[in-house]
Amino acid sequence: MPAKREYDAPGIILAAIFILIAGIFLNDSRTLVDSDSYVFPAAICTLMIGLSIGFIVWNLLKPHPDKEATPVMGSTPRRIGLVALMLVSAFIMPYVGFLPAGIGVFATLMVLAMFEPWTLKRALTYALVCVAIVTGFYVIFDIVFLVPLPEMPF
Repeated sequence: MPAKREYDAPGIILAAIFILIAGIFLNDSRTLVDSDSYVFPAAICTLMIGLSIGFIVWNLLKPHPDKEATPVMGSTPRRIGLVALMLVSAFIMPYVGFLPAGIGVFATLMVLAMFEPWTLKRALTYALVCVAIVTGFYVIFDIVFLVPLPEMPF
C-alpha cells in the first residue's frame, strides 16, 4: 500500500513568510546609498528566497510517510539549551573574540544536538568540522567581506 501523502503545512507557511520577509528586506536594501552596503544583504535575501522556494517545491513533490509512523526526536531542554547557548555566545564574543566563542558554542551545540552514541571517529570528525566551519566563516567575513569581528584580547 503506498504511503499516504503528507505535507509539512507549517513548514510551507513558514517558508512563505520567509519569502515575504526576504522580499521586503531585499527591496529595502536597494535604497542604501553605498553599493558596498547592499551587496551582502541582497545576497542573503536572494539565497533565503531561493532556499524557501526550494523547500516548498521539494515538500510538495516528495511524498512523506504518515506522521504517526515518523518518530519525533527532540526535547524542550535541548531547544532551551540552543537559545541559551546562542545568547551566551553573543555575550562572550566581545570578551574572548569571534573564533574562541564560535568554536566553543558550535562544539557545545553539536554535543547538545547529538542523538547517536559518541565514538572516537565521530568526535574527531565533529571537532574538525567545527573548527573548519567557524574558521571558514571568520575568513569569509573578516578577510573577504571586511566585516569587523571581535578579536581575541590575548
